[in-house]
Amino acid sequence: MTALTIAPEETEKWTEAEYFAYPAVNASSLKQLLKSPKKYQHSLTHSKPPTIGMTLGKVVHCLVFEPNTFAARYAIWEGESRRTKAYREWKERQEMAGRTVITEGEHETALKVAQAASRHPLMLDLLGHSGTLLEVVVVWQGVFGLSKAKIDLLHYSVEHGLIVLDLKTHGAELDEHSLQHTMGRFAVHLQLWHYFEAACAYYDLPTDDIILVGHEYVYGGRLIALFAQTCAPHDTTACELGPETVAQVRSLYFDLAQVFHNCKELNNWPGYPDERVIEIPGYYTQLK
Repeated sequence: MTALTIAPEETEKWTEAEYFAYPAVNASSLKQLLKSPKKYQHSLTHSKPPTIGMTLGKVVHCLVFEPNTFAARYAIWEGESRRTKAYREWKERQEMAGRTVITEGEHETALKVAQAASRHPLMLDLLGHSGTLLEVVVVWQGVFGLSKAKIDLLHYSVEHGLIVLDLKTHGAELDEHSLQHTMGRFAVHLQLWHYFEAACAYYDLPTDDIILVGHEYVYGGRLIALFAQTCAPHDTTACELGPETVAQVRSLYFDLAQVFHNCKELNNWPGYPDERVIEIPGYYTQLK
């Protein structure tokens, strides 16, 4: 059973900086732990600078879920050259005010992606429903100890049951093979389950009762990643974790928690194996 540590009335006042500064296990750190305990430990003190793709994703999220905060968080450079003294001085002023600088082109792309995501049938249904909450910050005591999550869209109602939805900007195609690869490579399934644990804490629901019983969810829980293409024609598709994947990721989550606590108890955070034997798949070793 999970339990809230900080009341929602408090966490909803947090700024993005306050959320990231709060010391607790989150989905990003779990993805590093999945690679190796050493990667997890390193990530606690070494943050990566955001890539262009990551910045675009944040802008899209802001436009979809928190449009009223856009002007306070982002500044759009409308000039031609970014090599001038005028640009450097303007950029410095914006960053001192806490704004991230983006170009007109980046803003236009983000608007198109945000509009496409907002027009998805599931989003249209949920965004107009009273049981929907956006950008929900949850801090709770779970299987990893003190944990936190910021969920893009959280819904709980008699009509739809429990829905956890995360918006993903995606630069590749949206065919099933590409999505399976992306969700596996970036551990989207693990992220969604972490959010599910957070949702159960938020609504005071028992996670053991809400998971799969046979092939049905007791509370109708759905774990969904909504992918929106960053390239034209900015198509979208909602990917819900299937029953087998849900069962597997639940086991993975608890196995990972055991690894975490063992490392913590021994104060030993090992990296990748020193040696291993590798078999290369046949499609790499044969003539086409």
